[in-house]
Amino acid sequence: MEKQLHLAIEALFRNQPDIFGFTDQTHQTEWNLAHHLANEIQSLFPDLQCDVELIKPNYENRRPDIIVHRRGSQDHNLLVVEVKLDGTDDALQHDAEKIAQYWFQPPLRYEYGAIVDLRRDGRYSVRILRAAVSFPVK
Repeated sequence: MEKQLHLAIEALFRNQPDIFGFTDQTHQTEWNLAHHLANEIQSLFPDLQCDVELIKPNYENRRPDIIVHRRGSQDHNLLVVEVKLDGTDDALQHDAEKIAQYWFQPPLRYEYGAIVDLRRDGRYSVRILRAAVSFPVK
């Protein structure tokens, strides 16, 4: 999973080298970055769907940044990704806790979680989490 996310981020930076090239009048957001990263992730998982900022009404309207799953079922929830822009250590840790607390639990049972920190200077980090109990994707 980590390798796929590195490939997706590297493709994002390669395909959109100006991703941080905004002006004083327009600023990059995590939502926009998540959208563009989701497009790159989708290409690596052609048998699943990749969605951005879905609201989960049965889960206090929580919104994971990116999910890779099969729509209409809880049986194929592969990956939930939280995206940060120049994230602080505290913010990254908070996202890791959210993934473990909300997205790994039944009935959602995502198999993997990831925290992706994209930095304006072109660096990035990826932290992969795996659910304590694995539920194979069919």
